[in-house]
Amino acid sequence: MSLIHQKLCIGETYIIDISDYLRKLTEELFSSYRVGNDRINLRLELEQVYMETDTAVPLGIVVNELVSNSLKHAFLPGKEGEIRVNLSRMKNYEKEFKNLGNSGIAPSCSNGKNLQFILTVEDNGRGIPKSMDLQNNDSLGLQLVNIFVEQIGGSIELNRDKGTKFNIRFSKLETEK
Repeated sequence: MSLIHQKLCIGETYIIDISDYLRKLTEELFSSYRVGNDRINLRLELEQVYMETDTAVPLGIVVNELVSNSLKHAFLPGKEGEIRVNLSRMKNYEKEFKNLGNSGIAPSCSNGKNLQFILTVEDNGRGIPKSMDLQNNDSLGLQLVNIFVEQIGGSIELNRDKGTKFNIRFSKLETEK
């Protein structure tokens, strides 16, 4: 949250470069959690996108919770691993939307200014147990993730095949710097 505050104070704007914000946020998380574990790598693929803070703040909290969970729980001590964070505009959105069914993503606007995004946070660790229900669980962090994904009008999907992979899809109006 302090990163957002700094950007607002410096630029006196309510629009930020979300890729820069997420890069700094994840690097700070890695720095604070890395004590004694330099075998976990961070890979970022973040498309440069400008978003208003009403979207950036919830996304920052979501990434903070998911990356923190991976750093704390995904890897056994001394084991190597990787955490990946990707943010991109969705390609072939109409096809994706039809394949997903109505999963909480708003269809694209006819004026072409509504953009669809996918945020992926994944690790190649031991994975979340299959018994854990993403929507109904006792984890405060995952409850926050669900709340903030809902706040931005998005949908979340959990894949447990090879580690843990969260796909968050959401739509936002195009914002220029």
